Amino acid sequence: MLERVAAETGAYETRVLGMVRWPRNEGELLEFRIRDAAGGPPPPPPANPGNTFVPAFALPAMAIEEPLIINAPVSGRLLRGARDAMDLYHRWWDAKPVEIVPTTTAGPTSAAAGVGLFFTAGVDSHYSLLKDLRRADAPGHREITHLVFANVHEDDGPDHERLLARLTEVARETGKRLLIVETNLRSLTEEVVGWNEYHGAALASVALTLEGVLGTCLLASTEEYGHLPPWGSHPLLDPLWSTEGLSLLHDGVEAARIEKISRYLVHSALALRTLTVCTRTQPGVNCGSCDQCVATMIALEIGGGLSECATLPRTLDTELVRQTRLRGWAQSDSWRELANQLATVDRPELSEAVAEALAAAADGTSWQPMFQRTT
Repeated sequence: MLERVAAETGAYETRVLGMVRWPRNEGELLEFRIRDAAGGPPPPPPANPGNTFVPAFALPAMAIEEPLIINAPVSGRLLRGARDAMDLYHRWWDAKPVEIVPTTTAGPTSAAAGVGLFFTAGVDSHYSLLKDLRRADAPGHREITHLVFANVHEDDGPDHERLLARLTEVARETGKRLLIVETNLRSLTEEVVGWNEYHGAALASVALTLEGVLGTCLLASTEEYGHLPPWGSHPLLDPLWSTEGLSLLHDGVEAARIEKISRYLVHSALALRTLTVCTRTQPGVNCGSCDQCVATMIALEIGGGLSECATLPRTLDTELVRQTRLRGWAQSDSWRELANQLATVDRPELSEAVAEALAAAADGTSWQPMFQRTT
């Protein structure tokens, strides 16, 4: 149950709040704190803050097999979409749909003018931004106005500040407004749902806190049309969290990761200065040796941009490539794309090293859902 749902704006930040009560606790406060990275006025609060808690708790409610009761009005479009989203979760991960019970259906709200993009300075979000910049003069195009960084890991410290500095640089150089959203959503839900399945809905909940300033928000795609397995952010799933006032879109599914790098990122000095891809270390730090970092380095090398990338080692050690251990199906797929691309260029040693890493990963890389049930 979600109680005491509210939204408020102060001098420096906007807050969206709700008290979460479920069988495992007596009540925990969920917070979304939104601020302008440049120190400008915070965005206006959403007219219907109850919307935020539908994607935030649909999957957790399914995990504990309890109805989702929200003591606030909720968008009719969002309620219909949430039912379809739960049907997808059921087909993909055998989770049982539950009832969503708001106090009432919220009246329609008009869409704000802003267009947002969730931005982490990774390959996918850089690609979506660069593609948008190239299309700025296309007839009918509505350009991105805001970059949104969701600190769902509750990171802080010097490494986090380094990442924020990169995001701020990108926003400044591209003329976008950067919004920082701090939330404890993941820590409240990680015991019952896995991040692979949940991350798209979590980001949708963040986007819905921004209904006062955004009419559209883009989630950059991890996968491409040729390979779309069940995943927490998906072109079938993300738009289902839309309301009458905010459209959520899954962006970039037309391009594989290697294409994003070779066609866009290697030609952007800004992307090569700020690229941040590692999930193994602290925020803002690329270790240069994990499967994600090494795959990115290979793609940059193929595209001729590795020597210009300031955030990764500028030379590629084929022995490191050979010894890289791939952590799951997503990385194995990415590395197979690299192998296919290497077959078209004259890099036999690198091609052989990638093939050996893939062979070593052949056993044990099939992905297992992280969905967790509690009884």
